[in-house]
Amino acid sequence: MENQPCENSIAGDYDVTYNAVPRPGWSFVGWQGCGLQFPDCSLSVRGSSVSEFWSDVKNFWGNEGSPLIAVFEADEPLKPNILLIVADDLGYNDLAINNNNTQIDTPSMDQIAREGVRFTRHYAHGVCSPARAALLTGFYAERMGYFPNGRGISPEVVTLPDRLKEEGYVTWHIGKWHIGDTHRTAWPDHQGFDHWFGFLNQWRLAGKMVDGKVIHTFPRYDNPWLEGDSELGRNFPGHLENILTDKAIQVLDTVNKGQAPWFMNLWYFAPHDPVQPASEFAALYPDTPAGRYQALVNQLDTNIGRIVSHLDSLGALENTIIILVSDNGGTETDVDSNTPYTGIKATLTEGGLRTPLIIRWPSKRWPDDALHGTVFEDTISIQDIYPTLLASIGVVPPENQDGKTYFESIKQLEPAPQTPLFWELFNKKGGLSADGGLRFFDWFFWGVWSPTLYDLNADYTGTQYLTPLPVAELKAMEASYTAWYIDVHTVKTKYVPDENGGGVLTGMSFQRTPGFLSYTFGMSIPDALDGQLAAQAGIWTLDRNNNTVTAQYGSLVLTGEIQNNNSCHSIVVSGHFNRGVGSYLGPYMMALHLFIDGVLSDSAKIEATLATPDITIETTIGKSGQTVTLLSPVIMNIALTSSTPITVESFSQDLCSREAAR
Repeated sequence: MENQPCENSIAGDYDVTYNAVPRPGWSFVGWQGCGLQFPDCSLSVRGSSVSEFWSDVKNFWGNEGSPLIAVFEADEPLKPNILLIVADDLGYNDLAINNNNTQIDTPSMDQIAREGVRFTRHYAHGVCSPARAALLTGFYAERMGYFPNGRGISPEVVTLPDRLKEEGYVTWHIGKWHIGDTHRTAWPDHQGFDHWFGFLNQWRLAGKMVDGKVIHTFPRYDNPWLEGDSELGRNFPGHLENILTDKAIQVLDTVNKGQAPWFMNLWYFAPHDPVQPASEFAALYPDTPAGRYQALVNQLDTNIGRIVSHLDSLGALENTIIILVSDNGGTETDVDSNTPYTGIKATLTEGGLRTPLIIRWPSKRWPDDALHGTVFEDTISIQDIYPTLLASIGVVPPENQDGKTYFESIKQLEPAPQTPLFWELFNKKGGLSADGGLRFFDWFFWGVWSPTLYDLNADYTGTQYLTPLPVAELKAMEASYTAWYIDVHTVKTKYVPDENGGGVLTGMSFQRTPGFLSYTFGMSIPDALDGQLAAQAGIWTLDRNNNTVTAQYGSLVLTGEIQNNNSCHSIVVSGHFNRGVGSYLGPYMMALHLFIDGVLSDSAKIEATLATPDITIETTIGKSGQTVTLLSPVIMNIALTSSTPITVESFSQDLCSREAAR
């Protein structure tokens, strides 16, 4: 029989003389032997030597004694385990309990909802990557550079697993990642996870190889190509969702024997297309598009039920917080996934953004009635989960997050925070008023923005827009959106001036360093400054020689002339770097523009990538020996155009306005 230490205790090591090896934060309380568990884990060594104790044990058993295990008790109660489950494209109506939907079978998820808190106004994002980035960082995805794809979460950002590791958690990621794979630094084991297993994005699932490398192609569920920090990439036999669950159960068996609490990030692929349920589930439903979708959702639910049942069998369920969330609304290709809300995945609508969220806090540790079998109807966003979760376990989240803690509000001890929400996706922008009553939507079509407003108090489905448009409310929402847009797209770097009047720019490396998607770098210079203006060693340079300004990004070169004798000049480089991350995106490409004093001076476009071997390389501003002091540059993770809320002209003016104000 395998011995298990008492609750809140661990089995530890001992040296050759049977002296317990000290463990910080733990107190030695006694010994444990095979076949015998001492009452309350409290039997201590008696006498002056272990041999006397060992003799007593042999006499008790009536035979030769077996090896002993030192038992330690935590000086403070262990923090709870955390299981974070993400479903992919699961719509509001795909969780049966939300609408008493009899066309979908989700008994396991429904049971978690009955035992926990079900959130009926949870807002995620329009598509996968931004929602996942917001979930792990507590920040708007747009601030992290996801539009919708992103290079990765900058290594300077404290992710949820980073913060939990500081509290002693063992951290695992299993399943889909999809928040960065072009740089090794963006992979899970560089983002706070001790270990990981799964797929970096769905386009690698087929495992199609060219020249010994996996290339991007359309995904599949059967025999998926998976990898991990200790698993070489290969095709695994079976169905993806079952394989991920099997791996999670295997990991739970291991981490549950350890001395530390664990955090498991279990991100399934279902019910994302292609809709391919395993045969044993497909056989339970009609062989139609709707039937296959129902089967895949039921397979997801069954696998979640397997995880919960296994936690129960390990005795860990009542010490584990379970979070279940979906990253965006359903596609509604096969069933009405988002009923009663209008819109689908990839739209900034109620149906596209409003998704299932359930949090189950175990009643043994959290006996509050408000946390069990309740419905929370106030607005909450996916970036609020991180600080809310940490607050519930007594851990302070990082400062200045966009997300807010709702834990006290969920316990009905204080009103819910009133915070407006905003989104950006492709050529669309959207917002929700702080009271959750007014939805703002705008999209850029044929060169024109077309704003609309929806009164969700009058029509909670978000179907009928207001006509005529209420001018005052529209202007207020547009102004709030513009302020949010400028804030989240301004990269929050750290500038340290040096003794020469220049300085060094660091932080937010994945956005500060160009080479992926959109980018703008702007700085103001006095008319007298000549020579190097800025650089990132081995990546790019910006120089002035007399009145000629030259910007070089790899093999792309831009030049322009300063046309006046103004005391301040603004220098701006803005554009795009296309770095395909899907199976359908075009060739690698760089397209940049140089603006001097708000006027376009040069443009260039080449089919190439910008080499960025180390994205953490500092950005140097100015040159040694200069006699003028430079202000910090401004970097934005967007390309400025005449249609963006901040134009290149206003951006350039702001640069020199800062110069005049100092």
